[in-house]
Amino acid sequence: MVAATRGLDRGRTDQAEVDAAFRHDLARWVEVQRAAGLDFYSDGLLRWQDIFRPLVEAIGPKPHTLVRWFDTNTFFREPEFANFPSGDSNSPSPSGGWQGGGETSVPRPRVSTFPSPYMFSRAARTNLDRNRLMVELAESVLRPAIDAAVREGSELIHLEEPWLGYTGISRQDWAPLRDALEALHRNVGATLALHVYFGDAAPHLEQLRALPIDAIGVDLIETDVTALGRGWDKGLVAGVINGRQSLVESTNSIVEVAGHLADSVRPTALYLTSNSELSFLPTSVAEHKVQRLGEAASKVKQLVSV
Repeated sequence: MVAATRGLDRGRTDQAEVDAAFRHDLARWVEVQRAAGLDFYSDGLLRWQDIFRPLVEAIGPKPHTLVRWFDTNTFFREPEFANFPSGDSNSPSPSGGWQGGGETSVPRPRVSTFPSPYMFSRAARTNLDRNRLMVELAESVLRPAIDAAVREGSELIHLEEPWLGYTGISRQDWAPLRDALEALHRNVGATLALHVYFGDAAPHLEQLRALPIDAIGVDLIETDVTALGRGWDKGLVAGVINGRQSLVESTNSIVEVAGHLADSVRPTALYLTSNSELSFLPTSVAEHKVQRLGEAASKVKQLVSV
């Protein structure tokens, strides 16, 4: 689909070819997940140019400045906010794949991925107060999109939060983040998870566990499992697959880590996933890692009950 989209931009293909490529890629991605036996299905954000673009384009001018995505070789277009987003803006599509009746159905239950309000407000170009912007983005942009995703069958809402992991967070920013997440969590009708990655989550765990969310995502490539403590009152989204390295993890190593998490951390629910997006990997490697994740999850289910 990437090649077809580039061809459309350069006048070498038409929209029908792009749509056909999308249907093909989505069907393949769904089958990879089905074969792996995953518990939640994703559309892979195949139509999302980056994590912000469809959300931003639904509320204002298209962003134009390319910015490097942390320390990777990928880029995003920087959201720009001269004013606070209005609650009257059009509700953005939660997914380019299945919102509005995509031709290839993504099975249920579904997981939908969005930027966290903290990352959204920090990645933006703006002269506004970023903490107020964070809350406004949660209320006026993210909540309508999440509600649409839940109506379409999403039971797990996955908020990406690499900004906190990579750059940290100031003490005075925790209270506004709590307010923003409360706006997303209140009566949402799905599990809300905040996934910290690209950094060590251990220094922030006390504050993270106090947030109004159902599950905390941890990058276990960057975070020592022994730092997670014991007896959680929230779910744990365990990033046990390295999304930035082509070496495929062994099933036994994943099962060993998951067993430790279930026995020692004892979260209310345990979700196994990659530590970050798999888009940094070649497609064949990403698919292999998804298969390995499914194999490990199946074995873990036989050993523990969380």
